[in-house]
Amino acid sequence: MEVLMEQVVTHYGEAIQQHSVEWYKKQLLKDLSVQFIKDSLLPQLFEWSNAYKAAVELTK
Repeated sequence: MEVLMEQVVTHYGEAIQQHSVEWYKKQLLKDLSVQFIKDSLLPQLFEWSNAYKAAVELTK
């Protein structure tokens, strides 16, 4: 299985490599409930991160 990485710009203006939003969505749902993601995880993530974007999509 090929893991695709994406370039994302952080709040410091730095370009970094991250997994895709779809990859994070799959990983988050493996072990966490949507309610936990919404209440506990989402407030701890940076808005620029693909993990944050995935969490937002999962909790809509």
